[in-house]
Amino acid sequence: MAARGVLDAAQVAAATRFRALWESIGGKGAGAINYGKEHVDGGKARDPITEREVNAGKELARCRALLGARMYGLVSAVCDEGFALTEIFTGKRERLTAADCLRMSLDDLAELWRLATPR
Repeated sequence: MAARGVLDAAQVAAATRFRALWESIGGKGAGAINYGKEHVDGGKARDPITEREVNAGKELARCRALLGARMYGLVSAVCDEGFALTEIFTGKRERLTAADCLRMSLDDLAELWRLATPR
């Protein structure tokens, strides 16, 4: 949507920041298994959760409280997981409504993070 000029600069900045927060809490998806690696007993323990991850989780909780469950899910699916609206919605009317909702949600996030002046 940004490439087609449908989103303004503040909306793109909000989407980028949202994705960065999501990735910082480990939302990169499942990693590939390396079957060539030799497994041994007593591997390294997982690193404890970092302060950065905690802060990102709190910020995403603020976003969910602002947007609500449905709009948060839409923003998460598009900005984080990379789904196109055509992959989520089949009908044209549904896609247009979802695009409007996505733009409004990104406006709300941009206002929350002071990336744009309030309208």
